[in-house]
Amino acid sequence: MSESPLTSSVSKGCFVFKSASKKRKRHVGVGGYLVDDSDDNGSDRFRICQKLWGTVQMNTEAIQDQLNKKVLDSLAEFIKKHGLGCSSDVWRQRASEIPTAALMLGVNVPDHAMTFRSLCNLLQDSVTPFVASVHAKECAAVKLLIQKVLEQLMGRGVSVDEEQEDDTALLQRTQCTISALCQWYKTVTKKCTQVSPQRKENLTNSDLPQSLPVVVIFKDFEAFNSQVLQDFILICSRYTQELPFIFIFGIATSPSAIQHRLPHSVSSLLCIEVFHSLSCTQHLASVFDKLILKSQFPFKLSSRVIQVLVSVFLYHDFSVQNFVKGLQFSMLEHFNSQPLSVLCCQKQEALLSAKTLSKQNVERIRHLPSFMRYVETQEPQEQVQLLTNDEHVKVTLLFHNKSRRTKRTNPFEVLRSEVMEFIDSLVREYLTPAELQPLNEVCYYSSSGVLRQRLNATPRTSIQAALSHPFYYLQNESLKTDTGTISSAAPDLCIVFKLHLECGRLINLYDWLEAYVTVMSAAEDQHTDSEECGKFDSLKHARFIQAVSEMEFLGFVKSTKQKTDHVARLTWGGC
Repeated sequence: MSESPLTSSVSKGCFVFKSASKKRKRHVGVGGYLVDDSDDNGSDRFRICQKLWGTVQMNTEAIQDQLNKKVLDSLAEFIKKHGLGCSSDVWRQRASEIPTAALMLGVNVPDHAMTFRSLCNLLQDSVTPFVASVHAKECAAVKLLIQKVLEQLMGRGVSVDEEQEDDTALLQRTQCTISALCQWYKTVTKKCTQVSPQRKENLTNSDLPQSLPVVVIFKDFEAFNSQVLQDFILICSRYTQELPFIFIFGIATSPSAIQHRLPHSVSSLLCIEVFHSLSCTQHLASVFDKLILKSQFPFKLSSRVIQVLVSVFLYHDFSVQNFVKGLQFSMLEHFNSQPLSVLCCQKQEALLSAKTLSKQNVERIRHLPSFMRYVETQEPQEQVQLLTNDEHVKVTLLFHNKSRRTKRTNPFEVLRSEVMEFIDSLVREYLTPAELQPLNEVCYYSSSGVLRQRLNATPRTSIQAALSHPFYYLQNESLKTDTGTISSAAPDLCIVFKLHLECGRLINLYDWLEAYVTVMSAAEDQHTDSEECGKFDSLKHARFIQAVSEMEFLGFVKSTKQKTDHVARLTWGGC
């Protein structure tokens, strides 16, 4: 039997070629971008930046815990009340109802994760170890939802024997049912609730061990499929006498979302109580008051930068976490771009650093615009000292207060003048704009344009810039071209993109392919007059098809029914 030429090499055998050993590339962390061998204070700036960011992270978490403490404590009391009352007569009368807490968190969805993490830790530490939290994206069906709940609950049992742990690990997906959870719950809680007969006689009903509630948290209630929620609630309502279920719904809009998602036959099985958290604007105001505006925090933001961050907060997502990420980016950009940020630290450390400034940093201080303005206001002799004597720069007062003195004959006028001068000096000292103070560049970050470009990125502009000028991102010298020319060394997608800019509304695929092959032939050093130039093989054809598919995925072209061998262009104007 003759072998096909296409499969002959495959049918003959497989060969393994071991590549030459390569040196492992050293991973460059954040410090690698701030610390440079040619920079004399790069390591100090990186250390100060890390210290400040640790302060920001610790304070923001403490602020959020403090703001959420009231609502989280209320939720814990709610679960304790319903969990400890599972054996009472009232609970038996309402056995089919599941206690449910509707937690109103607001539309700032990125901040919900930290709130639920704090809630889970609080419940597991003080109420019950049986806490499961689920996302809508992980629970597209009821079976997946039950499986996710069982995986989290059975992995958080209390004092389970080794044999029981092995049985839990071997739990198959086919066994992920609520009845299996009931059996496991009885086994786990039986050991925890056992009391000797002698001790039981001396205990009252309130002192007897109570059954621990099973808490299921739906983090994004509105995103769940309605039918999945209905089926899960109906199934759980049949086991309320065996399992003390308690639900927590994380809701971003309003309590009416429960009525919209669940019919009355299902919502009647829930005993709902609503809890409200503080608004995101109050949270942001606390971050400003207790962190950014504190004098103990040396890093400051200019008015324009604050305006950009607040605009992103108000017009995009109301997320305090994203606001803090913008603050983090501002810190990284400031300490990376400003060598004198080594002085942006606590007062005592800044004084020590100022005494040991190198000659290069002193020259940088002299070139600061704010320092130049300060020198212009000094006497000629002082100006000479500031511009020539490095030690004099280190010990010179950075703030100069001017006071107006006028001669008054009347004692009352003299006293009034002194009071006005005192108030004027206070106003000039403490209410002077930061941009007018000397050396404000050390502690104030004012590059609002860079911050706006990073936080409010425009995807289409960035994509077109990358496809039109790949050298900007790849930094390959062979990709440098003149305006209007196409580099044959560019990626296939960039070549196809530039060729499509020369076409009209409808693009002939064959003409497009021929133009692409012509550019690729130039990369293979084929003469334009030769017969091989312009001919394409299956490999070039496949690369062209892949590039066109990527163009369609990015939204630049689409297929059209007008002509089967054409595609329609969707965007106009290049970068």
